[in-house]
Amino acid sequence: MERHHRKFNEIKELLQQQLGDKITVSEEHGNETLELTGSSFWLMADHSELTVGYGLNHTHFSDQYNNLEDGIAQVFDLLTHPIRTTEYIKGNTVFKTTVEIVFPNSQGVNIGTTSLLFYPFWKKTKIQISISEKVMEKKEIEEEVNRILNKK
Repeated sequence: MERHHRKFNEIKELLQQQLGDKITVSEEHGNETLELTGSSFWLMADHSELTVGYGLNHTHFSDQYNNLEDGIAQVFDLLTHPIRTTEYIKGNTVFKTTVEIVFPNSQGVNIGTTSLLFYPFWKKTKIQISISEKVMEKKEIEEEVNRILNKK
């Protein structure tokens, strides 16, 4: 079993212990996906990498990219901090969405922006901001997260 699969399984076990039935795991075509009910958060392990996502925004992590630890940290940042989603709307079309993790210093760290190529550009832009509350308390899982991060 490759390292990113082992890390996925360790994260899955921790989240199932902490969140129980809110965690849904599915497997299709060799890809294992974890989703959190009531949230846009998701996590996937395929044949070569770990993908961390929130809505349509996602980032690929692996040992090959030399960033697997960053991906594991991002999983827990997404779950232990509020998430700010900014939607840019023209007419009835959301043409751009930005997702940020809001850290205690009120700084938002952009984890992704998605955009449409075709939209009614002539219409007035409305901006809609929503905040998703943190799912877990960091101090409750800090020890386990450090174990997952430091275990080779």
